[in-house]
Amino acid sequence: MTQEEKDPELEKLLNEKLKGMTNKVEGEVMHLDSKTFDDFLKTHKIAVVDFWAEWCAPCIMLAPIVEELASDYPQVGFGKLNSDESPDIAGRYGVFSLPTILFFKNGEPVDEIVGAVPREEIERRLKSILGGM
Repeated sequence: MTQEEKDPELEKLLNEKLKGMTNKVEGEVMHLDSKTFDDFLKTHKIAVVDFWAEWCAPCIMLAPIVEELASDYPQVGFGKLNSDESPDIAGRYGVFSLPTILFFKNGEPVDEIVGAVPREEIERRLKSILGGM
């Protein structure tokens, strides 16, 4: 299909859908993959990413805690990345155990938690990062 044959209305809808995939609604956890991960980090000064897999029972136990924190800290970007579906991103950050939570500041990892931990531990680390702003 040439540029002249493209439907402008379809192009507009596709661009809006793509934009929506990279913009987090406040209080929600964005599902990330290899295509959206880097843009997610660029658009959030502070980001928390939960690396998980469907077969991981501790990951499933941790999910509601991450969702609660996303609601309580709307100024922070919260994302989930399925390590089985995006092994390139997990490998980039040396994620070998699940669940792993990585904390990012200005796109760079600044802290991590490996394993299922209580909400208070995640929140303590997050507050420490936010306090340094």
